[in-house]
Order: sequence, then structure tokens, then C-alpha cells
Amino acid sequence: MKSRRAAIAQYEATIVLVVISLSLASIVYTSLRHESSLDPEPLFVNEATLIGGSPAIQRLEVNSSSATTVSSLSLDEASSAAGVLAFDGSTYSTTKSLCGAGVTTFFSVLASQSGTLEVTTNGKSWVSGTWGGRVNVSSGWQEVMIQGGTSCALTLPGGQTVPGQWAPSSPFLSSIPVEGPLMGTSFTVYVPSGGGSHSLLITSSGGLDTVSL
Repeated sequence: MKSRRAAIAQYEATIVLVVISLSLASIVYTSLRHESSLDPEPLFVNEATLIGGSPAIQRLEVNSSSATTVSSLSLDEASSAAGVLAFDGSTYSTTKSLCGAGVTTFFSVLASQSGTLEVTTNGKSWVSGTWGGRVNVSSGWQEVMIQGGTSCALTLPGGQTVPGQWAPSSPFLSSIPVEGPLMGTSFTVYVPSGGGSHSLLITSSGGLDTVSL
């Protein structure tokens, strides 16, 4: 009788172990299947080059392992999501104007075709790597900087006019200072810098990336 009870108890214990093993295997399989279905996050590789000038300009090359869309750019506590980025020689801020006294503003405009991009201002203008008020550009997004201007307006190739106020709904104006397309695998960003160390945060559809300037 005792041996029969022992056999039954051993059988029941074996059944319990089998159920536990199957449950653990199901959990592991589900976890592995979930992990394998995740898309890899793009990996950014940043190369910063100091161009110089006053203020000094940093050229930042950003590469992604897969296509991504840049959604905002932040410098210290200032974000392009809040307006046009501006630099006063030591700190970054945002403004609702494309230019301002005592600051260098930087943003992007869209050239729908190649041609001459003209910046009219009583300050100093910089377009796609060149200081000057009239610069020949290719089609695509072009970064613009305006230093110390109290009035400004832009005329794009094709004749479109961009007034001096930030208009978030404008198809020709972006507060994200990026050269080329906003979506892709490589981006070029020019940033005025100086007055100590600063932190740059790039937000895209693929994730975040930070750079020390």
C-alpha cells in the first residue's frame, strides 16, 4: 500500500515538473520572439569640425545606420521646437524672429530649385557655409545664420519671400538648422559656439543623440 502511494506521489510530482517546464519554455520563447521582432535603433556617428570665425562655427556631420527624420535640435536648455535658435556669444535661447540685436540666429529655409538665395538684413548673413547676402545654392534645405541684425527678410530661388518673423506653418522655413533633407541617413548641422562648453541634443524618429561642443 505504501509503495503504491509513493508511486502515485512520484507520478504527480513528475506531472507538476513537466507543467512548470512547459510554462518556462513558453515564457522564454515569447520573450525571444518579442526581442527578435524589434527594429534596430539607428546608431549615430558624429564628427565635429571647428570652422572658426566670430562667433566660432562648429560643423557637425551626423550619420545614421538607417533612414530617420530629425524632429528637433536642442542646445543646452534651448530647443528648436520652441522657436528660432539664437546665440549671444555664451548662451543659447529661442526667439520668434529670424534675426535680433546682439545675437546670431540660425535656422533653415527650403530652396525648391537651385539658384540665388538672398538675405536682406542690416546685420551679417551666412548661408550654407558662405558669409554673404547673395549665395548660389542647390535645391533642398539651406542653413542660414544672421548675426546682429535688427531687420531681415529672405528671397529664395524661384522668388518666394520669407519675412523676418518665425512662421511654424511656413513650408519654406524650419527652426531646425539642418543642411539637406530632414529625413535621410546623413545630416550636416552648423552651430555657432563659444563661451565655454555646451551640450547639443538631436531628436529624431530613430532616437536621441547628444554631442558636447
